[in-house]
Amino acid sequence: MNPSTAQARVMVDELVRCGVTDVVLAPGSRSTPLAIAVAEAEQRGDVALHVRLDERSAGYLALGLAKVTGIPAAVITTSGTAAVNLHPAVVEADQSGIPLLAVTADRPPQLRGIGANQTIRQPGLFGDAVRLALDLAPATRAPGQVVYWRSSVDRAVAAATDPVRRGPVHLNVPFAEPLVPDGSDDWIEDLDGREDGRPWTVDARLVAQMSTTLDDVLDALLDDATVPARGVVIIGDLAVFGDLDDQREAVSMVDELTDTLGWPVIAEPSGNGAGCDTALSHGPLLLADAAFADEHVPDLVLTVGRVGLDRSVLRMVARAGVHVAIDCHPEWSDATRSADVVVASVPLPPGQPVVDDEWLVSWQRADVLAAAAVETALFAHDDALTGMHVARITATAVPAGGLLFVGPSWSVRNVATFAANTVGDGAVLGNRGTSGIDGCVSAAWGAAVAAQRAGGAGALALMGDQTFVYDVAGLLAPGEEERPDLVYVVADNDGGGIFSSLEQGAPAHAAVFERVFGVPLGLDLVALAQANGITAVAVDSAAALAAAIDDAVGSGGVHVVVARTCGREREAATLVAVREAVGQALGSA
Repeated sequence: MNPSTAQARVMVDELVRCGVTDVVLAPGSRSTPLAIAVAEAEQRGDVALHVRLDERSAGYLALGLAKVTGIPAAVITTSGTAAVNLHPAVVEADQSGIPLLAVTADRPPQLRGIGANQTIRQPGLFGDAVRLALDLAPATRAPGQVVYWRSSVDRAVAAATDPVRRGPVHLNVPFAEPLVPDGSDDWIEDLDGREDGRPWTVDARLVAQMSTTLDDVLDALLDDATVPARGVVIIGDLAVFGDLDDQREAVSMVDELTDTLGWPVIAEPSGNGAGCDTALSHGPLLLADAAFADEHVPDLVLTVGRVGLDRSVLRMVARAGVHVAIDCHPEWSDATRSADVVVASVPLPPGQPVVDDEWLVSWQRADVLAAAAVETALFAHDDALTGMHVARITATAVPAGGLLFVGPSWSVRNVATFAANTVGDGAVLGNRGTSGIDGCVSAAWGAAVAAQRAGGAGALALMGDQTFVYDVAGLLAPGEEERPDLVYVVADNDGGGIFSSLEQGAPAHAAVFERVFGVPLGLDLVALAQANGITAVAVDSAAALAAAIDDAVGSGGVHVVVARTCGREREAATLVAVREAVGQALGSA
């Protein structure tokens, strides 16, 4: 057996021993030993193999799988720019704390820097975005190689799943020719690993993250550790807390704390706080009203996870009397740099809570008024399908126990503002680490596969047209592969709609807006999806959208529903009308 074949077989076997269940492969030549080894592992039933042509899509598919399971998924590429294309997914995994194994095949080191074909300097390729980077030595027949390969894989998996700082790891693996098995099984040492299927080195390090009471937390800051009665909890993206079960546990602790104290909860979509008894439906809209925000500055605010979606919420966080940030990541989230103290887990309720009943009632009363104003304002524009309508209809359509993956920009903000509590007991996910438009089609696919493999119901993915087009290659999957029940809902306003509601959308910039911000492409997204082998339909009304989603969910498999919304200017004007209606409603309270 040649060294490259032996190394690949051992590494794949050790990945399985470490609990890796999914491997994503982008075809290439230099990665041939690993490709053959993982295909053989799939035939044995050891792993689920996913094959993608585009390495960017492959990386995000692996990220979506790991986001749901908490188990590191491995993504394998060949050398050169193939490896470089994993960088966006690696950065997202870094920022979100997702365990990801980037396994890049490479040419032997002696070919670097001499103009050899498809050879770049791959060691250190991902910089400080990875928790660990290992540049393995080329395989030889020298004794000790098997232990070297197995222990290296163990270190990589341990670093990716570190209880304090989960994230991506880079394994760079140079392979010398021959790259295919040579028909011989002889080798100088035993290729087998530990008995009973154990990893070569088991990572048994333990890190305690014990919860303490909120008054004990404040005792570290204040002479008077009494918890104030006027507080707010903001739940951001919780990916860094672990898999979906770990995140649900954190939300459950928030629910217990806020029930005891009578504090409102404002949750970003991937904070999954809709189940909290005191969760608000329109928190960002309430805080966008200056008068309401001035009257409701909390004495204490708790931020849980990565918070940063809405400017009005961030302004409140910065103004709070005391800010407790809850994040177990060493690079904790504190976008306003206002945190007084950082703790790793949600505090327990204080022993003797002080409750101001009117505090919560005032938030909830305003939330009801805002809800009525939103209904009135959106109904007035019901003849024009907007992204706001699309978000509400899509979130409402998520099956019980299902999944909603939300893309960035207007999609996630529309869900946060207009559909915050409509998903029910379903889970909401998104790529909130860096909030990019790249990889969303693939990440949603991976998340849906993992969730449904564990018994979850159907999944929906909401995104804008540019986000969809950017990763349309994520729809290309071999016919024999595991396919989720997944409906992509694409809000198509032919361009970058969110810019219409930002400073760039002001009339002063109208002369250049479409050229450098709107960027209309005039694409037929239904034809684009169908060209990739996916059933697709287009709709242009709220009723038709609800019916199309219902049909697609009921049919099973992968579908695309294109919601053709009104022009971006009209959509931005509708948002302004909604905010004005909310302000008027609050002013009359």
